[in-house]
Amino acid sequence: MTIRTDFVIAPDHPFIGLDAMSILSRQLPRRASHPCLVWGTPEFERTWTYETFVADVESTAAGLSERGVGEGTPVLVHLENSPAFLMVWFACARLGAVAVDVNARSSLDELRHAIDLTGTTAVVTNDPHVASEIGDGAWSLVVNPDIGIATDLFGDASKLTVRAPDPTKAVCIQFTSGSTSRPKAVLYSHANALWGARESAEHWGLEEDDVQLVFAPLFHTLALYWQTLSTLWVGGTVVLQSKFSASQFWDVSKRHECTRTTYMPLLRHVVGTQPVPVHRYRSWIAGAQESSVQTLFDVDLFSTWGMTEVVTQPIFALSGDGADEGDIGFPARHYEIRVRRDDGELADADDSGELLVRGERGVSLFCEYFGDAATTAAAFDAEGFFRTGDRVKVQTSGALAFVDRSKDMLKVGGENVAASEIERVVLATPGVGEAAVVGRSDVALSEVPVAFVIAMGDDAPVDLSARVIEHCAAMLADFKVPRAVYIVDEFPRAINKVHKARLRAHANALRQFDVESGRLDRYPDSQ
Repeated sequence: MTIRTDFVIAPDHPFIGLDAMSILSRQLPRRASHPCLVWGTPEFERTWTYETFVADVESTAAGLSERGVGEGTPVLVHLENSPAFLMVWFACARLGAVAVDVNARSSLDELRHAIDLTGTTAVVTNDPHVASEIGDGAWSLVVNPDIGIATDLFGDASKLTVRAPDPTKAVCIQFTSGSTSRPKAVLYSHANALWGARESAEHWGLEEDDVQLVFAPLFHTLALYWQTLSTLWVGGTVVLQSKFSASQFWDVSKRHECTRTTYMPLLRHVVGTQPVPVHRYRSWIAGAQESSVQTLFDVDLFSTWGMTEVVTQPIFALSGDGADEGDIGFPARHYEIRVRRDDGELADADDSGELLVRGERGVSLFCEYFGDAATTAAAFDAEGFFRTGDRVKVQTSGALAFVDRSKDMLKVGGENVAASEIERVVLATPGVGEAAVVGRSDVALSEVPVAFVIAMGDDAPVDLSARVIEHCAAMLADFKVPRAVYIVDEFPRAINKVHKARLRAHANALRQFDVESGRLDRYPDSQ
């Protein structure tokens, strides 16, 4: 199977004659010997210059080509953060193949969904068990996560043919949770990748001497586009870690003189208790302006709002731009922003409503939800504005502040999770009649999922809560598994709908009870 986009991009788009591989190749004439990528720990560390990294990408592309990967071929990238992830991703771009970026913590059921949807027969993974899931006629390569380099995939780069860049072609698929029971496959073009790199660099004010620490997962747009591609666009250096490490954060930051990274509540929770050393950080990505973070860490904030479908940051502010405490920022110049109230009118100052974003499909907005034309069409209003499902407030300054998600979504340690996605699995557990999943507040992860269940009939098993947990653990990524399951006789309802706001309040009250009674150990919070 091949994936192609027949999406027509306006002829005056800014990336004619370029593709995603150009993000790297444009640096070779002047930055060939400059550090491009740094990987590893103090015990195992390696640095690639732009020249050596491009050479390894070419070798990876040759290896993929020798295995039958060509234009439009979907390649499942099931990898934790590593040089291999970036080499395979750029190699796909070099060949015109499509990198299908999946969560490294996906369950086998979630992987089967991605494989079936995209028709993938080529897999690069850290997990040897995944190889057996892709069916006959397929191939897979297992990358040792401790090394993080897919040298077994290298081929003879001299045999590669020149491919004319085409920014309208598909470059990758990013999976994102929405209000549906399955994550949606967001299709990006090469022009999307170039846009994400260029605009993110411009919004954040990145410079060629910047050193970006990346520990957020590369299978998400924030780490791949906002941090990595944007840094490569300006010829900077990416310091890549497999995941966030509290014990190594300051050591790595100081040793490599990092200037940029992303802020998350977990960082403050575990690193904020440590002494803050002298550092070179200029700015961190954050969800809003928060003066206490700036003061604690002596760093400016680049506050932003975004989601996979909008590629980069339609709303942002740098410290000193005039955004007040708690504000996200101001609309970016290349996006049109509207805030529509519940009555259908546009919001004035001090009003709130749903955030709508308009841009150019295939450039500043995603191409489509792959394999789902109906959902793609429903995501836009009659005027071509993308319905984000997020509610914001218009401040008198013109800035916007986040209010809530109008969609039934959870934010678990930075991962967007649809409540319905978890509810689908809970309902498939024998003995469950009805289910409702909500987020419970969590110091480290912001919120975690908990489930309320109405048993089916009077003969439900006495260990139904444990069975729900077990079933979810088998079918879902670990961060989606409910931390607690409460069996109830009925749900609070409003106009025949489950009143989830009341369930959330109930979940937080039950958590306190569980802590005091010692029962919380049955469903421990993530560390």
